[in-house]
Amino acid sequence: MHQPPSAAELLRTVADTLNTDVVPATTGPAQHQARVAANIASIVARELEFGPEVRSRELDLLREIGGDAVRGSGDLSAAVATVLRDGAADSNEEHDRVRSLLVEIVRGDLSIAKPGYDDWDGE
Repeated sequence: MHQPPSAAELLRTVADTLNTDVVPATTGPAQHQARVAANIASIVARELEFGPEVRSRELDLLREIGGDAVRGSGDLSAAVATVLRDGAADSNEEHDRVRSLLVEIVRGDLSIAKPGYDDWDGE
């Protein structure tokens, strides 16, 4: 039985074709647009493939940062921002803990938007 390619696989093929065939065959604005289109196709492919896992992990980390104060919040990011503004991470120990969790959230986003940048060590 033939298994059709996934949307992510199709987008990777589009990106590869643009990078391999179209970008070298064009110049100026058309080349730039082809490069941008290839990057967009690659980002969307990674979002389809890894996005649900990254978003789920982000929500878990936001809940860990905000604790009981954000339970039941519809917008976890806004709830965590409020908790942090109110001083929940003012102690050095808590600041370091929250910072490492926020770095992990950013790494997840970067793994989709700009792979390679997600290996930043936080320094």
